[in-house]
Amino acid sequence: MQTMTKAENLSKGKLFLLLAALFLSSMCTMGDLVVNPIVSNLYHAFADAPEWLINLGVTGPALVGLPFGLMAGFLCDRIDKKWVMVAGFAIFTASAVFGAAFDNVYYFVAMRLFATGVGWGITNTAALAILAELFTDETEHGKYVGWYNSAMSVMGALMAAVAGVLAVAAWQNAFYTYVIAIPVLIMLVAFLPKFPAAHDTGANGNPSPKTTEAPKGWWTRLIPLSVQIFFVAICYFVLLYMISLYVVDAGVGDEAFTGMLSSVSTITTAISSLAFGMVYKKMKNAVYLPALFVLGLCFLAMAFFPSPLVTIASVAVAGLMWPFYFCYFYTRCTELAPASKAGTATSIVAFSDGLAAAGCSYLLTGLIGATGGTSVTVWPVFGIILIVVGLVSCLWFLATRKKVRGEMAEDALAA
Repeated sequence: MQTMTKAENLSKGKLFLLLAALFLSSMCTMGDLVVNPIVSNLYHAFADAPEWLINLGVTGPALVGLPFGLMAGFLCDRIDKKWVMVAGFAIFTASAVFGAAFDNVYYFVAMRLFATGVGWGITNTAALAILAELFTDETEHGKYVGWYNSAMSVMGALMAAVAGVLAVAAWQNAFYTYVIAIPVLIMLVAFLPKFPAAHDTGANGNPSPKTTEAPKGWWTRLIPLSVQIFFVAICYFVLLYMISLYVVDAGVGDEAFTGMLSSVSTITTAISSLAFGMVYKKMKNAVYLPALFVLGLCFLAMAFFPSPLVTIASVAVAGLMWPFYFCYFYTRCTELAPASKAGTATSIVAFSDGLAAAGCSYLLTGLIGATGGTSVTVWPVFGIILIVVGLVSCLWFLATRKKVRGEMAEDALAA
């Protein structure tokens, strides 16, 4: 019978090459940043095309990728995760590298939807499912999820910078940035070992009939976490993706200032992602609670004290706080699910996170339209949501901890 592939069963050299390939593949998740510097060029290049079609090519991939993420989670629990990962990244590589091969808006949109839509949906879920199988200890798992997120941030910053430079001569040149995906794809094929579907085993080493199939309704344990993820993530993504609108409405800077804010956020996120494992080891499931309140205060500070200095400080602090939630929920979801359903569990929370990313712009513009204000006047709403979620989460944490302690005491008395 095939068994799970764990880090302790691999040599240091093989584990290093495996992680290098996996971390570099995070460029797929950050692939949209290559297009960011050329967004205005796209509207000029395809001026005759409907605006909604161009919008679909720019922001639509995240929404398109959601069902494919769920599909990838289903597949990861049933077939070798290596080939799910390779297939997803191959789709990304082919459609990204040739994304501007033809000067046609329909071709451009189709390639974008395949690259950071279908490709991202599959690759993101498969990569995190592989990490969950490699590191079954929750502390180790949390540490490597943090490192993966840090690598993702660095890759995003590098790709955005390279794409911006290449696009100076022609906007199509930005797509040459994706060429680095080709050697990464080769690395995935060469260095990823087999990750067969997980099955619990009995004492004789054969699949146990009682544990091979996950308990009915196992996924219900993920519902509170998924709801929480949606509310927290949609607020943070407003800050991350819609910051340019705030900068203009608050009058605190220009396009260069907005670009600098993106760099600041990326750097601070990369730094705190590296520290996540160490902090998680000490705080466990309470690791994210302070971050929710700090994120809420960042929104309130930007709303009531708009200035360049406050904006920079708030974005930097928010970038520091985000990994303590992002890394937490990708670590926690696999702890709540049976080992044989780690892939599906990962895809469920990824769906909630992706839905928040796709909806953040609609939430902000909808609030502005409903209130007749600006992004600055509605900014406090997001801070209040985060603080309320933080308060509810604290109560939930205390209640569940008390319940667990009670069950442990009963077990001790019974023994």
